[in-house]
Amino acid sequence: MSTSSKKKIFALPAAAAVASALMVGCAEETPVQDAQEGDASAQAAILNETVTMQNEVTEIVGPNLFTVGEDDTPVVGGDAADQNLQEGDMVQVTGTVRQIVETDLETDWGVDFEDAETSYLIERELDLGVVADEIQVIEDN
Repeated sequence: MSTSSKKKIFALPAAAAVASALMVGCAEETPVQDAQEGDASAQAAILNETVTMQNEVTEIVGPNLFTVGEDDTPVVGGDAADQNLQEGDMVQVTGTVRQIVETDLETDWGVDFEDAETSYLIERELDLGVVADEIQVIEDN
């Protein structure tokens, strides 16, 4: 096999991998997830801070809870149904980073969660999430 044939053989899988990555979507790791995966000081540094992030909606859990990014960062607040959010939408979220404690979120932020949302929050207890102040859908150009 010639060198030029070998290059073509290796180039095809690489091109296919790039093309499939482009088709999969735009969900990327969020700054909240970066901190979650870091040490205690990284988590403490972002806790109770206001963040603005742009990412893909990965799951609509209920009207008061959806996730964004490749590792499903929880976003609480902002009525997903009223905003007609769909999985795959690109959104810009601005809000406060909080530890997920379902009862605190209900009490402190006045959110009345549905059963599916409560179950999700209990599973993610003490993870970091964002309590949204503002959610905007980013239209494709």
